[in-house]
Amino acid sequence: MAMLEDRRSEVLRALVEEHIKTGEPVSSRAVLERSRLSVSAATVRNDLATLEQEGLVLQPHTSAGRVPTVAGYRYYVDHLGPGRLRQAAQAKVSHAFSDVHLELSKLLKATSDLLVEITDLPSVVVAPGLARENVRAIHTVQVSNDQVLVVVVTEGGRVVQQRGRVRVPVTPLEIEQAQQLISDAVVGRELGATPNLDSAYGEGLSKPVHEAVLTITDCLHLAGSGSSEMFLGGTQRMAQVWQDLSTVQRILEIMEREAEVLSLMAAAPGTSIQLGDDLDMAVVSKSYESGGEGGSIGVIGPMRMNYRRVISAVEEVTRELEEQIGTRAD
Repeated sequence: MAMLEDRRSEVLRALVEEHIKTGEPVSSRAVLERSRLSVSAATVRNDLATLEQEGLVLQPHTSAGRVPTVAGYRYYVDHLGPGRLRQAAQAKVSHAFSDVHLELSKLLKATSDLLVEITDLPSVVVAPGLARENVRAIHTVQVSNDQVLVVVVTEGGRVVQQRGRVRVPVTPLEIEQAQQLISDAVVGRELGATPNLDSAYGEGLSKPVHEAVLTITDCLHLAGSGSSEMFLGGTQRMAQVWQDLSTVQRILEIMEREAEVLSLMAAAPGTSIQLGDDLDMAVVSKSYESGGEGGSIGVIGPMRMNYRRVISAVEEVTRELEEQIGTRAD
């Protein structure tokens, strides 16, 4: 959308921020009081009429003030100046990331809870993929005479489990032999890499050990290519954030579908703000990197959320999270 002239841009900013604060249609007098303009009320009314013609605001009722449209919110967030976290919120962020010993999954869950605490809105944190993380250790637990549970620990502190079935009955000793062979081939390498097994590794091995090796290898492949781990926080607050229960239900349905959540979250560097076209929902998110794989964190709220506060929170928490991840990698 083309840049508005400075005065109309300021009128729109004032209207959006007043509406975010009150949730009510905004009068021209309220716009004038909130704005930094030294103009008459008549000038503001003319500007509001022009903004309405351009589809950036609308008047719900003839005698009412105006509210921003989705296009109006879009213009506002695209031209929003930077905000800063309040000192108390900043202290919470710094304290939350003071424990460098949390494994990554627990760290990401704590990140989700932190965003809820400082924004009062639901949050989502998407973990990075595992394929490019190096393997620290593999543990195989025999579940039955033909089933195993493979537990992979990465150097980034991630723990992932994958169950597999061996095509023939195996003993604990045979599982241990297979695990050692695989460990020698993959520890210290990327989880998504093909195990570098010696072509002659199978010579002299029993069929159960050979089959167990194949099963553990398949489990490693599934672990490396599995779906992204997600941490949702604050869903119990949705009924307080959105008064319309049908909206809450629709948003919960979206949050249950991983593909839709991922499509809402930032994939490229920078802060992303997505606004719902037919749903009162906005998502502010930012990507981060761990072990060469990308993840993202975000806050979900109504269209009239406090964007300055939420954007500042998401950006500051992302910065602290990346620093924490970098410290763990050193």
